[in-house]
Amino acid sequence: MATLTYRQKGAWIETIYLLILCVLVPLAMGIQIFTQFSHTLSYVLLNIMLIPVIMLFYKYYLERILFREKWILSVLLLPVYLFVFDVWVRITYFIMIWLPFVPQSYKVKLMMGHPDDFGSSIQNFVYTLIILLSTLVLGAVKKLIQKHDEVRELHFEQLRLQLENLRAQVQPHFFFNTLNNLYNLSLKNSPLAPVLISRLSAIMRYVIYEQQEKVPLTKEIEFMENYFELERIRHTGQNLIDFSIQGDPSSVEIEPLLFLPIIENCFKHALQEDLLEHPVKIVLVVDDDELTFQTSNRLFEKSEKISQGGIGLNNVKRRLELLYGAKQQFEISTEADQYIATINIQR
Repeated sequence: MATLTYRQKGAWIETIYLLILCVLVPLAMGIQIFTQFSHTLSYVLLNIMLIPVIMLFYKYYLERILFREKWILSVLLLPVYLFVFDVWVRITYFIMIWLPFVPQSYKVKLMMGHPDDFGSSIQNFVYTLIILLSTLVLGAVKKLIQKHDEVRELHFEQLRLQLENLRAQVQPHFFFNTLNNLYNLSLKNSPLAPVLISRLSAIMRYVIYEQQEKVPLTKEIEFMENYFELERIRHTGQNLIDFSIQGDPSSVEIEPLLFLPIIENCFKHALQEDLLEHPVKIVLVVDDDELTFQTSNRLFEKSEKISQGGIGLNNVKRRLELLYGAKQQFEISTEADQYIATINIQR
C-alpha cells in the first residue's frame, strides 16, 4: 500500500473491515448457531443490510464529531445514534420478512424479536457494542494512517527542498565559470565565441527548464556533451576529454545535474596543466542492475593534496544520500598519478 494515496488506503481498509464485520464474522457465527445453511446466509444478508447505519456512525459521528474533539456534541448525539441504529435494525427485520427468498422458518425467528415493539430491545447489546467499538478502531487506524502519510509527505517535502537547494548551489557556480570563459574569448575576438554562446544557450535551457525530479539519462548525456565542448573550446584541444558510454542509457532516468560537480572538479584540478598527453577520462556504464559514472584525471604537483570534501563534492554526496539512500556509493580514490571519482547507483 506504499504507493497508494491516503484516500485509496482508507477505501481499502473500509472495504476489508466491512467484509470481515458484515460477511465473514456473521458467516462463522451462523455456521455455529444454525443447523440450516440457508439460515446462515439469511443472517449474513441481515448484517450486510446494516452497512448504511454502520457507515453513518463511522463517517458522520466518528470523523466529523468525535475525532474533531467536539466532546459535548458527541455525548449528546450518541443516544440519538443508538436510537437510529435500533430503528434501522427493525427496518431490516421487516425487509427480511418481506423478501420472498428468505426461508419461512428464519422469518419466524425474526418475528419472535418483535420488531414492531419499541418497548423491547431487538438487538443484542453485546453485539451492538462490538460493532460500535470495532468501527471506532477502524476510525483510529485510519487516523494513524493519515498522520503517517502527513509525516511522510512532510519528510518528502523537506527532502525536495534540500535537493532544490543543493541543485541551486550547482547552477550559479557553473554559469559564472562559463561566462568568465566567454568573456575571455570575446576579449580575444575569438571566432569560437559564437560557438561557445550556442553551446551555453543549450546548456542554460536544460538547467533552467529541466526542473523535474528525474530526467532521461540521454538528456543528461546531451548536457554533458555540450559541457565537454565548452571545455574543448576553452582549452583549444579536441583530445582533452575521453568520454565513453557502455550499455544502453535510453531506459534510465536520473536526477538532473547530478554528475556536474565532479565533472567540474575534474577539470578544475586537471586542466590547469598541459593535458594533451593526459586527457580527462569519463566513463558511464549502464547495465541491468546498476549505473556507474567515473571520472579520472592526472594528479599534478600543485594538486597532489586534493581534499575529499569541498562544496561541490559534499553537494554530490548529500544529493545521492537523499535520492538513493543505501542504493548508492560515492568513492574518491587515487591510483598512481590518477585522481578517481566514482558514483555507483543500484537500479
